[in-house]
Amino acid sequence: MFIIRLLFILTLIALTVSGALYLFTGNRRYLNYVWTVFKVGVVLVAIFGVLIVAERLVLL
Repeated sequence: MFIIRLLFILTLIALTVSGALYLFTGNRRYLNYVWTVFKVGVVLVAIFGVLIVAERLVLL
C-alpha cells in the first residue's frame, strides 16, 4: 500500500510541476508531458484497483 501511495504522490508532483512549467513558459512540450503522465497514472490506478479487488475475492 505504501508503494501505491508513493506513486500517487510522485504522479501528482510531476503533474503539478509540468503544469506550472507550461503556464510559465507556454511550451507545449510540458502540456504533452502532463497528458502522458495523466494517462499512465489512470492506467496504473486501474491496474492496482483490479489487483486489490482480485485479492479480496481470493481471500473470501
